Amino acid sequence: MVVASLGAVYVVATHLLVTDAKEFIASEHAAQAVGIKAQLVSYYSENMTWDGVEKLFSEHGRYRGEEHGQGGQFLLTDPEGRIVYAGSHKLREVNLSPRLLAEGIPITVEGKKVGILFTGPLLGQFTEIEERLLSSVRRTVAYAAVISLGIALGIGLTLLRLITAPFERLTAATRAISSGDLTHPVPVPGDDEIGRLGRVLEELRVGLSRSEAARRRMLADIAHELRNPLAIIRAKVEAMLDGIQPANEENLMTVNERLLHLSGLVDELQDIALAEAHELPLDRAPIDLVEFLRGVAADARTLLAGADKKFNLEIPAKLPRVSADRRRLHQIVWNLLSNALRHTHPGDEITLHAEPRGREVLIQVSDTGEGMPAETVSHVFDRFYKGKGSKGLGLGLAITKALVESHGGRIWVESAPGEGTRFSFTIPISRT
Repeated sequence: MVVASLGAVYVVATHLLVTDAKEFIASEHAAQAVGIKAQLVSYYSENMTWDGVEKLFSEHGRYRGEEHGQGGQFLLTDPEGRIVYAGSHKLREVNLSPRLLAEGIPITVEGKKVGILFTGPLLGQFTEIEERLLSSVRRTVAYAAVISLGIALGIGLTLLRLITAPFERLTAATRAISSGDLTHPVPVPGDDEIGRLGRVLEELRVGLSRSEAARRRMLADIAHELRNPLAIIRAKVEAMLDGIQPANEENLMTVNERLLHLSGLVDELQDIALAEAHELPLDRAPIDLVEFLRGVAADARTLLAGADKKFNLEIPAKLPRVSADRRRLHQIVWNLLSNALRHTHPGDEITLHAEPRGREVLIQVSDTGEGMPAETVSHVFDRFYKGKGSKGLGLGLAITKALVESHGGRIWVESAPGEGTRFSFTIPISRT
């Protein structure tokens, strides 16, 4: 264990110091590159070719003292990476990958890239003197590693404790969440990475807590929705069994209506579950929206004939075909029309509107009815939502949202008390 720790300290320290030494050497070469880059720009501007550029590098090497390892370690290529000049045989053998070409120093003349300059360190090549310097650094680190091992171990153990303690608390909080205990807040130790992790876990806990509360409310609402028709069915059947009421067609029809209501509720819950799990089967086919919406409008006018409400159909002569399940699309539009019918009064208007929007078709159902407060608007697609003074929204709009999203569309609502309501949704245009 001690030998392994010593080896780790040596490797890390060597890497750091050698890296620093290489960076220092690279900075020296970079300083040289600044000067020679200006000379190269001037050379190419005068000659419009790199022919004979070797003389420029030779003069630069003599001036900088190449024999001492302080000059000449340059590689020049054309913009495509073909070597024009190499300061050594090793540099000529370097494989110039696209990444290396991107890291080189561009030589630009009149806004045009005419070459790429590389220093030796940029390509991992060093002179003999520089290699000896790097070897000296490695030996020094090896001596220092043994001395620093004890200090490093002490500091390491202390830091280990400081680091692991917050993680232990977060681990305990995570186990509590996974076991279903959402009552205890997750500790947030600070503003560092561990603190951010703690805040994420706390947000997760709060979100799960809200989801659990919503699930419980939904179960209570479902139980409430089932309780009333079941109670009526039970009372009717018991009354008929006890002879209090006759088992005639009228009473049996009442029982049948309640059974149909229960069956519809179960079907709606199944549709929502399948849609949210992206498993709702859709019989997609190209649909002529003009013909489809005119058919819906005819049914709506028939329904509104005796309600003293005006129905408007606003569609262009032609609309793109959409890719949708015809039965489900009819369910979407009719759910929105039924909702408008329930929340309008005699004299109000209901409008069905459609228009193309890019790769989608926008369909809107608007009315001039009672409208909704902002609180209800924000929950209008929630299952069984009941606002203050409201009888509840049931499952219709929740199903509508799930069906629209199953088709790859979006749905939203705009409303204000006394100003009416407008539901809008999109359906993708058919590609066939």
